[in-house]
Amino acid sequence: MDHLTYKTALIGFLFLPIIGFTQTDTTYQEEEDYSMYDDVEDVGTIVTYCSPKIFDLSPNRFVSLGYDLTGIGEFTSSNEGTFAPDSSGFGTQSSDLKYQGLRLNANIPVISLSKFVWQLGGGINQSRMSIDNEQLGNLGHTQLSEAISRNLTSINLNTTLFKPLNENSFLILQLLAEMNGNYDFKSKQTTPDLNNTKYSGTLIYGKRPHDRLQWGIGLSRTYRAGELNYIPVVMYNYTSENRKWGTEILFPAKAHYRRKFNPRNILLAGYELEGTSYRLYDSQINTQGLELRRSEIRARLDYQRQLVGFLWIGVQAGVILNYNFNVDELASNNNKDFYRGFFGDQPFVFSNNMSPMPYLNLTLNLVSL
Repeated sequence: MDHLTYKTALIGFLFLPIIGFTQTDTTYQEEEDYSMYDDVEDVGTIVTYCSPKIFDLSPNRFVSLGYDLTGIGEFTSSNEGTFAPDSSGFGTQSSDLKYQGLRLNANIPVISLSKFVWQLGGGINQSRMSIDNEQLGNLGHTQLSEAISRNLTSINLNTTLFKPLNENSFLILQLLAEMNGNYDFKSKQTTPDLNNTKYSGTLIYGKRPHDRLQWGIGLSRTYRAGELNYIPVVMYNYTSENRKWGTEILFPAKAHYRRKFNPRNILLAGYELEGTSYRLYDSQINTQGLELRRSEIRARLDYQRQLVGFLWIGVQAGVILNYNFNVDELASNNNKDFYRGFFGDQPFVFSNNMSPMPYLNLTLNLVSL
């Protein structure tokens, strides 16, 4: 769902009274004319609303341009067949695997009021996978690797709504629509199809007791685990009293410890679960209507530094741990997705795995502070 933050400040003072002085006889005091207050309206109780941010969170990224690069890992694939979710596969073959890809994402405020904040965003993320077919040997394995090696592309639109309920409680709603596949845009079969759009969403009820703490609980429909799932979520953003360290957590999607050296330098240490489901178009595999259920845990250090003004650079370094890389078949279900969850027994067509691999991610970001 994967992966889940985020964004304005309250307006405090409205008017500054101006007092005029004139030179006059100090022994004389003019009687005040109380009729001048006859037309003043009673505005009632003034309601204050909580901010969507707390002190010292890492900057929100309006526009982010990044590049992913991994080291070499091992890709292990089963023969084409039917495999139970807890199966390790049969007739497996292994090959070296690595990938790289461009990431472009935007998240722009549309409405930013004390009563309501609305953001719209979108992104295009690619992974160009490289698998050594000569090492795989078997025809069935090479057909799968060729389908995966075509660019795995995710195109998404998203929106975030922040609704404060009062001065210390709020609601957050995040919605996401995405089309994912091994697109090369060379034919109708390898171009995004609206019928295969995936929908995700998260709703959180939270509290903001003070300027250094924000927590919440909620429910998410997500593909971060590679396949459709419904999971509870817990948010916990905290900044210490000395404002040197804190946490940024949206469990189970991500969790980070934050160390702020100064306003220009921030280091995060933790993990993020990334993933979605990719339609494998125009493959030479016997079974059709295939989807790659891809999900990975990125354990990392994330260094963020201000270059100038609102322009920041980000450097991530860590290791990718495979969570899901199996392949499902949807043709028998009218090409519609299904819910397996943690206890379903629907079989996979290919049971695959990836070994841990190092990775590096560089981003250039336009942020809001």
